[in-house]
Amino acid sequence: MSNIKYRQRFPGGKWISYTDPALFNRGEEYYSDIIKNFEEHPALAVYHIGFCRNSADDRYFNHVTKRYKLVYVLEGCGWFNGLPVKSGQGFLMWQNHVNSMSADIKSPWKFIYISFSGSFAEQLIMDSGFTREDTIFDIADIGYVESECRKMVYELCPDRMIEMKLLSVLLDLMSLNKRLICDSDVQTTPSAGMSEHVSRAVLYMSKNYRAQIGVSEVAAAAHISEKYLRELIKKETGKSVQRYLTDLRLSAAKTLLSNSKYNIGEVANLSGFGEYRNFVRIFKERYGITPTEYRNVSLQKI
Repeated sequence: MSNIKYRQRFPGGKWISYTDPALFNRGEEYYSDIIKNFEEHPALAVYHIGFCRNSADDRYFNHVTKRYKLVYVLEGCGWFNGLPVKSGQGFLMWQNHVNSMSADIKSPWKFIYISFSGSFAEQLIMDSGFTREDTIFDIADIGYVESECRKMVYELCPDRMIEMKLLSVLLDLMSLNKRLICDSDVQTTPSAGMSEHVSRAVLYMSKNYRAQIGVSEVAAAAHISEKYLRELIKKETGKSVQRYLTDLRLSAAKTLLSNSKYNIGEVANLSGFGEYRNFVRIFKERYGITPTEYRNVSLQKI
């Protein structure tokens, strides 16, 4: 079938595409996948499935993902939208949504990816427990995930069965994700020593510090007035709402500076500071050195 292609790329090389699967290199993968080009627009369809081994320099920033994309990290670690993702974890990129992704400097990653789309895709995602805020999950059986995807990519399969098998793999893995997310979602439990309102506020800030949120949004999430929130959080954490947010953002920024190759402007964006100069000013006021100086010191320790 002409609408199925296999493709492969090795370090320093260009993509090589094969319409005949018998010619496809089935050795150790660097970047390899199956592409199913659909002539029509079915309710649910898998377009790509494959393996990728990234270097620390492989990254993209504020990239619009054309389709939904599931990523399962098999080795190493990296960053997804400013949050760390390690071996044994996965994440979901939303269709037509801006995403950022980078391999860790010390331990570049290898991962499986599955891209899909269709009118039923969002319903499947919601039924599987994903939201736009909660897209990172633990993988219950990483060996099973790798085995099923390896069979799909590297074992010969009759052309007439590929479309059906691609869909079967997607539904199987999405079902596994659903159980994981439901079973491991314990963040709604209030933290020890914190009132219910402050726990809600802290949880909201921990999930949303990368966005341009302020006291009003945090108070709304905690279901109390801004004035009462300020009083409670100062009493229970010793910090103002803005200081708590700033500390979360600085902590994220320090980790990104030490472990990723995002530039300083990208780190400012991913950690919630937004404007580059504002980030540099706050960072230097807190730590006495610029973000660039901090990164240089961190890299000397590797």
